[in-house]
Amino acid sequence: MPKVSIVVPVYNLELYVERCLESLVNQTLQDIEILVVDDGSTDDSPLLIGELAERYPSLIRVFTKVNGGHGSACNHGIDRARGEYVMIVDGDDFLDPDTTRFMYEKACSVRADLLIGNLRYIHSGSTSTHQPLSFQGEKLLDEADWPLLFQNWATPCGRLYKRKLFEDPRLRFLPGIIFADVNFAPKTYLAAERIHYVNEELYNYDVTRPTQSIRQTDKRVLNVVPALRDMLDFYKAKGQFEACRPELLGYVVRHCFAWIGKVETLHGYPRQQALAELFSVLDEHFGDEWTTSEALRQVAGRRRSHLIRAARRLAYAPIVWSWELRNANQALDARVEHLLNEPLRHYRSLRTQVERQVIDRLSI
Repeated sequence: MPKVSIVVPVYNLELYVERCLESLVNQTLQDIEILVVDDGSTDDSPLLIGELAERYPSLIRVFTKVNGGHGSACNHGIDRARGEYVMIVDGDDFLDPDTTRFMYEKACSVRADLLIGNLRYIHSGSTSTHQPLSFQGEKLLDEADWPLLFQNWATPCGRLYKRKLFEDPRLRFLPGIIFADVNFAPKTYLAAERIHYVNEELYNYDVTRPTQSIRQTDKRVLNVVPALRDMLDFYKAKGQFEACRPELLGYVVRHCFAWIGKVETLHGYPRQQALAELFSVLDEHFGDEWTTSEALRQVAGRRRSHLIRAARRLAYAPIVWSWELRNANQALDARVEHLLNEPLRHYRSLRTQVERQVIDRLSI
């Protein structure tokens, strides 16, 4: 049995996948297996994966499936993992050479079911750190720390999972959607008895790819709705919804409020309807409670909390009206600025002509 199974979902990542896999085969912990799941790529990703698999047959196992989305590809790898622990590394990201060894030894020493570290965001020409939990050093989380888990943005990356967690068939990503991370991470919090955090950058998360899900502007942004519903249903099925109600409410409020900005840039779908669908998750599971909750005030502030409640009574139409009014004002401002600058442009044009005439005369 390998110590760590690394699941690598890949879809059309020909510019990145070689970097990813090279970083994995060069890990200082060699007792690993790398499960590459090609989710129906149409570019040269399968060719690059195949070449690396031939070079490292003892490390890389390749699986090809019909396209079903990031979550589906992760599930495919998790179901076939044989390691003591499981790690997920997206095909456009990569690890430092000592990452797997460090995470495995740390998880074993503290008997963690879930080990959480920081992400290193890779920007164009720079990096930054995402710290999901605000602890210095490291900490085995206790009951008092539980709410903090729900205040960070969900990601399956930069984490190590005891494979026994996945004996529960419901502890999987919701397939066929983007933003499947949203429902997966909170499930792992409930399943893991021992969660340990280390304040170390354990994962290189590349945010430069132009087709990342965070940049989507079509109807798929509403995939967050079934993702949140699936996560809440998981807690209900486990009989833990009421016990975790405050944390779940805060988690869903935080995501719904953040998604307002995504709905504003939505194309090809009625934005008012999209807002209603988004907030229906809160209505269905928390009723009117969420509109006066401390969670909403913490996320939105007191003033905007009042505005959200008022907009809800009118099916969120005022939010869309405010966007349209702002766009109209911006267009008007641009037009007025253009008109006001016209004399200045005319003056500069005349000045340029005069300067040229003077230069011409002096040259004579």
